[in-house]
Amino acid sequence: MKHNEYEYLLNKIYYNGILKKQGVNADIYQRMQNEYSNLDMKNLVEGKLDSEYAFRKSFLVVRNYVQQAIKDGMKSFQFTMRATDITKLTYMVDMLNRNFFDKQSLDQIIITANSVFNQYNLKN
Repeated sequence: MKHNEYEYLLNKIYYNGILKKQGVNADIYQRMQNEYSNLDMKNLVEGKLDSEYAFRKSFLVVRNYVQQAIKDGMKSFQFTMRATDITKLTYMVDMLNRNFFDKQSLDQIIITANSVFNQYNLKN
């Protein structure tokens, strides 16, 4: 997935100025993507965990921002959303609470959250 899906989700939920002030942008996702690309199975097998630690650290940052964005989006727009969409988003938040480090699953959650929020003309 491209980093713009991540940034699009955050921009859909938050005011753009708030994100820039906090340094939340696509660079955070891009850092995680780079760390993911640097994972080397040979190093993991040999016990060199530096690249895995770097990936997990950046993954947690992205995962936490995505989870908080979904929660804030649900709180801000819950009265305009259908119950099925709220249920779907709640399930995604629950999935993000689990201790996982699967980038493909996180990417799928971001894409699904975007598709749910895109159904509504959300204007902050």
